[in-house]
Amino acid sequence: MNQETRYRDNGNGTVTDIANEITWTQEDSWQMETKWVTWDEADEHIRHLSDIKFAGYNDWRLPSKAEAVTLYGADLENKDKYGNRLYLDPVFPEGALPTIWIHEYMTGEEGYILDLRNGEVRRLFKSKSGRMAARAVRSDREAPKSRSPLLPF
Repeated sequence: MNQETRYRDNGNGTVTDIANEITWTQEDSWQMETKWVTWDEADEHIRHLSDIKFAGYNDWRLPSKAEAVTLYGADLENKDKYGNRLYLDPVFPEGALPTIWIHEYMTGEEGYILDLRNGEVRRLFKSKSGRMAARAVRSDREAPKSRSPLLPF
């Protein structure tokens, strides 16, 4: 699948990554709210999107590391809020922050961020609010149908 057919602009503030069967918010939290966020604030932003059923869905979440790194592409070009190059598909609007929070299991005060300027994933204190954003994601895969416990297999 080439880059031009990988993403689909859904026309409702979301972008579907067809190759990975996930849907992203088209804008990050900076573009939506014009503020930098800590890890906890990023989590609150995502919960709010679910609560208001953004684009009709209530299962928004922070991306895993595996999901987040799919946003980065060395051959992609976009611009951050400062006009600097991001390696993010242009289906996403210009003006995003270069770093987004990732949801990976971490104990303590550290979390992970993805830097869209270089593809680097690194640890950062969750309380740090310096120029980080959240970009919500949801899975497009259907959950497996569970069998009724009363019916024989």
